[in-house]
Amino acid sequence: MLLGEEYQSSFDNSLALELIWKIKVSLKVACFTWLVIRRACLTHEVLQRRGIQICSKCYMCRQKRETNSHLFLHCTFTAQIWSMFLNFLEVKWTMPEHTADLLSCWIRRGGSKRQKTWWNLIPHCIWWTVRKERNSRNFEDISNSIHKVKWNCIVSLYFWCKEIGLEDSDQLLEFIRILASGR
Repeated sequence: MLLGEEYQSSFDNSLALELIWKIKVSLKVACFTWLVIRRACLTHEVLQRRGIQICSKCYMCRQKRETNSHLFLHCTFTAQIWSMFLNFLEVKWTMPEHTADLLSCWIRRGGSKRQKTWWNLIPHCIWWTVRKERNSRNFEDISNSIHKVKWNCIVSLYFWCKEIGLEDSDQLLEFIRILASGR
């Protein structure tokens, strides 16, 4: 039997894994989020666990070792994307240690049912955007500015919301207008 922090982390992990499939995102995004939560997407950390010798450095910030938690939560580059959303929504947030913990806490938050629908898309959207930028830097040697990556994230969120029928949400449109204006 797990105790204390291990038990809580195990509970949050299973809750997060269950909730992934209830969020209205494409199957490939849901599968990717599942990998992120399980810390199984191919970061340097996973490659090293598989015995591959690699000198690890995050492609986004170029400062720290690339781990799942660093890349998707704690990297200074990624933190700017999280901050963009959190600051606009006026949410005080302490970033948890692991992605499963973030998703479990995130899903419990939010406002009305309509707000909760697009609110729950945000972690998926950030992680998907970071993955695309990380792979672009790694495989294509193309680096976008933080402003371009933020914009890509906003645009993805907008189109995901349109896909599930939320384009008429005044709050979401106002949210996107403010993010786009840089306020």
